[in-house]
Amino acid sequence: MSMTGSPDAAPRVVLHVGTPKSGTTFLQRALWRHQEELDAVGVTCAGRRHFEMFHAAIEVRGSYAFWGRSQEELEGTWQRLCDEARGYPGTTIMSHELLGAARREQIDDAMAALEGLDVHLVVTARDLARQVTSDWQERVKNGNATTFEAFASSVGEQKPSGFWRNQHLVSIFDRWTRYVPPEKVHLVVGPPSGAAPDVLWRRFGEAVGFDAGAFDPTSVEAPANQTLGAVQVSVLRRVNEVLDGRIPQPTYSRVVKRVFAQSMLAAQSSPPAQCPPELVEKLAQIAKRQNKRIAERGYRVHGDLAELVPAPPSGAWIDPDAVDPTQETAAAVAAIADLLVERAAPDPEPEPGLVPTARRVGGRVRRRLTRNRNTKVD
Repeated sequence: MSMTGSPDAAPRVVLHVGTPKSGTTFLQRALWRHQEELDAVGVTCAGRRHFEMFHAAIEVRGSYAFWGRSQEELEGTWQRLCDEARGYPGTTIMSHELLGAARREQIDDAMAALEGLDVHLVVTARDLARQVTSDWQERVKNGNATTFEAFASSVGEQKPSGFWRNQHLVSIFDRWTRYVPPEKVHLVVGPPSGAAPDVLWRRFGEAVGFDAGAFDPTSVEAPANQTLGAVQVSVLRRVNEVLDGRIPQPTYSRVVKRVFAQSMLAAQSSPPAQCPPELVEKLAQIAKRQNKRIAERGYRVHGDLAELVPAPPSGAWIDPDAVDPTQETAAAVAAIADLLVERAAPDPEPEPGLVPTARRVGGRVRRRLTRNRNTKVD
């Protein structure tokens, strides 16, 4: 279906503002992978390169220091992307999970740059128990050394925190829908664990207004945000303790997150971290209250709200902070060995004008690990 409107219609913008760890990266990669095909039906992603939306979100949030950027470097990025949307004859998708936690005054500034455009709001969400473990893991993958116990305790007590600013749906809607009427507000429900990847993709396409079934969202490439097992997260968390901030952003993301965590540790396996049953029950009650308020507001829901209510974990709960020391040591030794193999391997001659990047290094690591799967930790 074509998204091109009438000549007199205001250009349409879909703001996809999170939540983090709800499949946002998966959706963004699928959108960019099918950029040309989507453009043919009147849908485009903001910016000329995928990282421009990340830079724009940093500018909106003012989080320059955390991501190792300067204000001068990124100033004007958001306004430029909004201006480009004015010139596109269809629907421009502006998607980044950092936007969900924006403060009211930040949203005021962001929306002022979108004045005169037909703005729709899309929020993707998953059940809160999965979000807790995923959020904790992502923090560790970005250099944090907090224990799961400390993180989960803060979440359970509903203390003001980054987690609730990013994940409390009603609060996110309260901040963003001051500028968007209910009929243009969409909630995309992330399906339960084990669902086919195209379920989330199709629901997102329905919210944006294109036939997602016409495009395959999967890729032969390794996922951008692989889930680590509890043992591997424990190894990374302890590495962060020892690093103690000695590798700042954005170098940390290039070296530690992408190569060490998402290539080497991700090649290993162990059971994933889970929320303790008592926290799952608290989160289920919060989710039920949120679902009731969302239904009352008349937002368009894509999927089943019941899927946002966490279910008790199956089997005995294992404390993510108390993994088997033997398994932890084996995982660490295996990762160190892989680092040494990578360091010792001669680099191929680079193409003229190119230098090795974390992505290419990570690709070489993944290929070597694929050839040595028999040595990975169970």
